Amino acid sequence: MMRLQSMSDEQRPACVAVIEDDDLERRALGRLLQAGGFESALFDGAETFIASRQNRDWLCLVIDVNLTGMSGIELQRRLRAEGSTVPIIMTTGNKADVIRERAEQAGCVAFLWKPFGADAILGLVGSIADRSLT
Repeated sequence: MMRLQSMSDEQRPACVAVIEDDDLERRALGRLLQAGGFESALFDGAETFIASRQNRDWLCLVIDVNLTGMSGIELQRRLRAEGSTVPIIMTTGNKADVIRERAEQAGCVAFLWKPFGADAILGLVGSIADRSLT
């Protein structure tokens, strides 16, 4: 991940949207992404993200499944129905396999069970960034 910090602004990947209703987790993930060399924008729910996503080039979205209001899977389905192809990483503390299956069927590129390690999320976002630069 350190190689991303040395990129010029022209090469730098787009922003990572973090959509998480738990304030502490949202801020911690934002700090982790910054430490890994990624710009991040933090949203406390699906509705907040939808209201503010115009004119933004997203590298990927990190979405919690269990959001207050519209769920992460509902958001994912809505985005896909609108034609969005932005990569989505879904996260949840709910260990039910059916949740993972629903998220994958709705089109996420990766799924992480909470708690997940820094290397796991940074590795996934880094992989997405590498693909977007080629």
